[in-house]
Amino acid sequence: MSLSVLLVVPIREGANVQIAPDAGVLYLGTALQNKGFNVTMLDCSKEGLTFRDFKTFLESKHFDVVGFRCYSRDHNYVSHHLRIVRQVLPQALTLVGGPHPSALPEFVLDSMPALDFAWKAEAEEGLPQLLSYFREYGKEIPEADLQKIPGLVWRNTKTQTIVVNPPGFGMDLDSFGIPAWELMQPDTYPGFIWDEYYPILTTRGCPYPCTYCNTPGLSGKKLRHRSVPHVIEELRFLKNRYNIHRFSIIDDEFTLDRRYAAQFCQGLIEAGLNLRWDCPVGVRLDSLTPELLQLMEKAGCEALAVGIESGNERIQKLIQKKVTVEKIRQRAALIDGVSRIKIWGYFMIGFMDETEEEIWDTINLAKSLPLMRANFNLVIPVPGTAIFEEALREKRLVLDRINWDTCTCDQISFRRNHVSGKRLVQLERLAYLYFYGRPRILWQLTKSTFKDSEVVWSSLKKLKALFRAGEVDSRVPMYVREADV
Repeated sequence: MSLSVLLVVPIREGANVQIAPDAGVLYLGTALQNKGFNVTMLDCSKEGLTFRDFKTFLESKHFDVVGFRCYSRDHNYVSHHLRIVRQVLPQALTLVGGPHPSALPEFVLDSMPALDFAWKAEAEEGLPQLLSYFREYGKEIPEADLQKIPGLVWRNTKTQTIVVNPPGFGMDLDSFGIPAWELMQPDTYPGFIWDEYYPILTTRGCPYPCTYCNTPGLSGKKLRHRSVPHVIEELRFLKNRYNIHRFSIIDDEFTLDRRYAAQFCQGLIEAGLNLRWDCPVGVRLDSLTPELLQLMEKAGCEALAVGIESGNERIQKLIQKKVTVEKIRQRAALIDGVSRIKIWGYFMIGFMDETEEEIWDTINLAKSLPLMRANFNLVIPVPGTAIFEEALREKRLVLDRINWDTCTCDQISFRRNHVSGKRLVQLERLAYLYFYGRPRILWQLTKSTFKDSEVVWSSLKKLKALFRAGEVDSRVPMYVREADV
């Protein structure tokens, strides 16, 4: 018997909802298809579904397994989805994976009674194993078999405890297969920053211990690569099937291995696909060289983001990014003007012990660097990061009192030592004003092509939100302490 599996990108409401294909769900779809399972994908936000619509959808189909992707902001939405699944399909196996359960596996399984299993880190290897056992045993899978599945989070009914199996990061990335794009119908998406958005993963993992990032817990501390021919095969498929014109590399560290990045660029040039691309997630500035940038431009790269985070030396040491401000300045000067690739900078303000003077160091650094764009985001303690664990230890947040719905980069998320929440919002506004209000940047924006103007419009919408009347008073803290109630 072949199981029918539904993979769901949950409903997410709000003005800043980004509707785009989810690469993680695509890879899971491929892993399950390769093992003979019947897979359906449902992106609730793309389809504009309400919870009532979701219930109607379930009532019109039959699924043996229903799994959800879950970021921290999705916690309450996924919980509601699960209750509906349990009501409509009481015998179905329910699963949740993604960054949120990877960071808080026990909490997620314990707080969602309608959930059968959660997943920590990658599931391409373990999920097909679990479903094979489910097909054989139903929900009464022997404990000995559950223990074999990497990353599985499960309830031990004998000991009344939650067990988190160690994740596995050993599989060759090529063995995951080409993502099952046809299941998600990418050409039906409304577009992301550009007119089309096709997220491509070429590597996984990150060896750096940055305190604000949860990547090592999601995909391991070792940088792993897909082979260049394997990535080119995926791009050729997308070109032939959907006539794509551009794609986005969403690796956390695409340029960290410069040799691999160069091989990819050379392979893309030789393939003759004539595609434009960007790196919007952010690469390390100190990983870039003039030679690599020139090769990336030749291969079709139009823009990339660099994660700079802070312009203050003390803060750089605290967040363990393993780079100095002087190194940032030197590398920025080295690559300035060597290509036509547009470089954006990502900055963070409002670290737990950061002072206003140190925030101004970041704003001034951003202004001094040869950047085309800059994003300034308030620091949030993302689950799975050292900042999150520190906030828990210092009682700055209580886990079961988190308002997950406001877990976004533009929310005041916890109490800082030196700067009030109201002042942080003012500083965020000033950062955008001081960066974008300069003649050089205004002139660059004026010269932008139509495609670039879509990015500009996206930035302007964020600025509009930041400067909205009453914005400061309307913001709801992501974390609520007993003392604040």
